[in-house]
Amino acid sequence: MAKLPENEYPEDLQLEEEDLLAQDDSDEQPPSDIVSFNELRSCADLVRMYETNQLTIKPDFQRDIVWSNASQTRFIDSLTKQLPIPSMCISLDYNTNKRLVIDGLQRMWSVIQFLTQVDWKLSSLKDIDDRLAGKRVSFIRENTPRIHDLVENLTIPVTVLRCDYNKSNHMEYLFTIFHRLNTGANRLTNQEIRNCIYSGQFNETLKEIVLIQSFRDLFDLEDGKSYRFAHEEFVLRVIAFTESYDNYDGNLSQYLNRYMEKTRNNNADNTIADRKGVFDRTTKLIFDKVTAGAALPKLSKATLESLFVGIARNIDTAEGFTKPQINSRFKKLRAAPEFAPENLKNAITTKAKLIARMERAEALFAQ
Repeated sequence: MAKLPENEYPEDLQLEEEDLLAQDDSDEQPPSDIVSFNELRSCADLVRMYETNQLTIKPDFQRDIVWSNASQTRFIDSLTKQLPIPSMCISLDYNTNKRLVIDGLQRMWSVIQFLTQVDWKLSSLKDIDDRLAGKRVSFIRENTPRIHDLVENLTIPVTVLRCDYNKSNHMEYLFTIFHRLNTGANRLTNQEIRNCIYSGQFNETLKEIVLIQSFRDLFDLEDGKSYRFAHEEFVLRVIAFTESYDNYDGNLSQYLNRYMEKTRNNNADNTIADRKGVFDRTTKLIFDKVTAGAALPKLSKATLESLFVGIARNIDTAEGFTKPQINSRFKKLRAAPEFAPENLKNAITTKAKLIARMERAEALFAQ
């Protein structure tokens, strides 16, 4: 396939679409029945809750931005020197007594390493205690047990949000809290947060789809490289809009949050498997007949998303098209006014614009 013109996907549009990965378009107010309180927890107690599955931490959802060994070492050194420690934040589901780390995952993981991983070797740094620098935990336990005991018994301030994981407005509020507490240079994207909050069978399916070779070839994904769940979010958007774009209200993050919550473990009549099957067929058709076994050209996410949705909603018909027939429809889609760069810029996720794009794509591949 010939390369697209340079102005097909202008840089300002690309930046606008990339920004959507971390944008929270809600103004969520705290539900009146969520109770917030402060408590002190010893490091040993936090580790105990982690080991007994009462406290869920997911290094996976922050895998790009985990602390370096030096950062973990400095945090342990701060604990031994009893320096002021920022409060952690966790949610508590009062139905199951399960807890989820919302803020403080890296600090929590450092404590777990120090108290449970005897082979962990701390970094050799000039600004930390000589009894820690370059030493393995096993050595510290044997030679300076007082330091190990000090960390074990040290208390850390924790802010607890007591809530109900079965309530939609509670989960939406937790999503907002994740955004507000992760505002640094490496703030989490929406899908990284969903991967943590809306874990379940559907979330695992999104990750499985991204690992399928035809998908990786189509999007030219490199093994071992992290894309910060950008492609999982793309799959989520396609599946959600394929099922129904008519009820989209203009708030993309909330729309996708509600869809993930509804679908996370809802596999009645193999619902999740069916959605995965349609997406796989759509990917294979595009790979075989649109790109002829090559990676996709550089297109806006709005165009790509609509291409997938248009074919997926007509998959039985589209699979009968020849390569020329599919490509003719693809060219018409790219040439449609709804997909012109000037129409895609600014408020790209507004209800009217998004539904217009979806309707155009669905109609093109319907016959």
